[in-house]
Amino acid sequence: MEIAVLDYGNGNLGSLLAALRRLGQDPHVIRTSRDICHVNALIFPGVGSMKAVIDRLQAHGLLGWLNEMHAARTPILGICLGLQLFFDESAEGGEGLHWLSGSVPKIDAPILPHIGWNEVLTTPHSFLWRNLAKPYTFYFVHTYRIQPADPEIIRGFTDYYEHLPAAVSAPALYGVQFHPELSGKNGSRLLSNFLEMVEDDGNLARG
Repeated sequence: MEIAVLDYGNGNLGSLLAALRRLGQDPHVIRTSRDICHVNALIFPGVGSMKAVIDRLQAHGLLGWLNEMHAARTPILGICLGLQLFFDESAEGGEGLHWLSGSVPKIDAPILPHIGWNEVLTTPHSFLWRNLAKPYTFYFVHTYRIQPADPEIIRGFTDYYEHLPAAVSAPALYGVQFHPELSGKNGSRLLSNFLEMVEDDGNLARG
């Protein structure tokens, strides 16, 4: 199984790559079109701003390839900003990939960013939560939040001054607002669940 991780140029790949290597993976790091290779799944890491990342992907010849991978229903996991990139536009500025309808407004809270451990209230129909230990607590660092047009894709919520979507899934797209690579055993188990789904021949009928 071949896994790729996008490098947005923000220097924050270390924790995610280390977490994947602990799970037995040797991920490809995709920085420019020269790095494109056959992969079974993609992971979008979670640091940066939407406009800066989209501009970088465009400049390095990756947007067309990413849209082809999405059209082919290659499993893609988005983490924090990586999840936000799936949507149409951000209040921070810039358009996303338009893979999911919705926006990315700023969290309505007096203290930002939302940073630290917080519990995720999950929906019962997502393989993402399989074999995790309750309570489902994960590590968050974000100022903006997703607002999907279709609430049926939401797979978990968290509370930080308002009720925030914390996870989604749609055909071949999976996203979490928190950082599983920084979330201990539950984060590792969630990454493992994604990898097992991919290895299972990408059973995209799962929610």
